[in-house]
Amino acid sequence: MATKEQKSTSEQEYSAWKEHSTGTSSVSIFLSDEEGRLLMVQDLDKYGGKWSPIAGYIDDLDHEEPEAAAIREAKEELGINARLDKLLGVWHYYDDGTNDMKKSMHLGYAYTGTIIDGTFQMQPEEIQNFGFFTEEQFKLLLSENRIKTPQYNAKGYEIWKNGVRHPLDVIQTKSRAIR
Repeated sequence: MATKEQKSTSEQEYSAWKEHSTGTSSVSIFLSDEEGRLLMVQDLDKYGGKWSPIAGYIDDLDHEEPEAAAIREAKEELGINARLDKLLGVWHYYDDGTNDMKKSMHLGYAYTGTIIDGTFQMQPEEIQNFGFFTEEQFKLLLSENRIKTPQYNAKGYEIWKNGVRHPLDVIQTKSRAIR
């Protein structure tokens, strides 16, 4: 078993959100400025210090739906109000079962959205920095292994940049069930 100093980023992330969730489903929201640059946040160093679009885990203990979680995360992480516009995609991958974590599938929903208003104040418990990034800057962070969860954030960025979008009702939820 790893000592406290040897804990991996995935184990640190796992313990940080586990108190709010029993599952492994997350959301991310790809927001941009008027110049088309992607808004990203940087985790605290103790969580790996990596960059990603605004993202977080779905609070399944409160029966939160993915869309609500994405909007909540934008408000919590940066104090901004956002509107979801389209679905970028849904990704899944399997945790490798290391660090005493049960081997399980992780499911991630990625959305595009629009910033409505807000304060751009970082949540100090999780975020140490934020900024808007060009394609070149994103690729540099990716090449330096500074993108969080690259197994779907890199693909999400590519899809987002290429303009591929899906209607939100592709995913059926309790509030938008098939009739």
